[in-house]
Amino acid sequence: MGNTRVAAVAGAMAAALLAAGCGPGGAGTGSAPAPVSGTPAASGPAAPASTTGPFGRRAVYDEIMAVVTAAELRGSGTPGIGGPTPGRTAPAPTPTTEKERVAERAMACSAVWATYARPADGTGDRFDEAITDLRWRGWSAGEPREEKIGDKGDTMRSVALRKRGWTLNATHQVMREMVTGDNLLFIATEDACMKRFTARELELLEEGPGREGEQP
Repeated sequence: MGNTRVAAVAGAMAAALLAAGCGPGGAGTGSAPAPVSGTPAASGPAAPASTTGPFGRRAVYDEIMAVVTAAELRGSGTPGIGGPTPGRTAPAPTPTTEKERVAERAMACSAVWATYARPADGTGDRFDEAITDLRWRGWSAGEPREEKIGDKGDTMRSVALRKRGWTLNATHQVMREMVTGDNLLFIATEDACMKRFTARELELLEEGPGREGEQP
């Protein structure tokens, strides 16, 4: 997939995550990241991961966790390696539509960290620190993008990074129109895995969350 389509798919998956409980009032909003077995401790900058050996979903997720923790960004209850959202008492619903089944497969190709935060000075700076840390760990970054959303001061900053067959889209959305707060998302997708999706399946992913009957 080209950079534009990767970003579109990642953005739609981000919207699905936020709709599932990562936004205002969602499960675990504002809480510390749920512990995941094998997640590195936040005891200061760690040495960059080796450029050899396996670099799968666990390794990618661990690197994301390391940089957001070092930058003192706090995550809400969102899926990391997989399984139900931490903090939820009920299991995730079984996919019943084609779009939901495709989205579930896409999440299996992904490592995700996200949060919704109340406005706080320095959130943007901490986001920049996390990007700098990722680059130090060997992720090559493309040109950052910034756009205005609406006319009430909402903005979206994003940057795509690549490393060893993975594409990581990091976004920081400042919301001031409908709600006030900051959405941050780090979603990495495995390139080879995403190439197995058909053109129609990618179109479904780009549509983002929707209700039954909205599919073409």
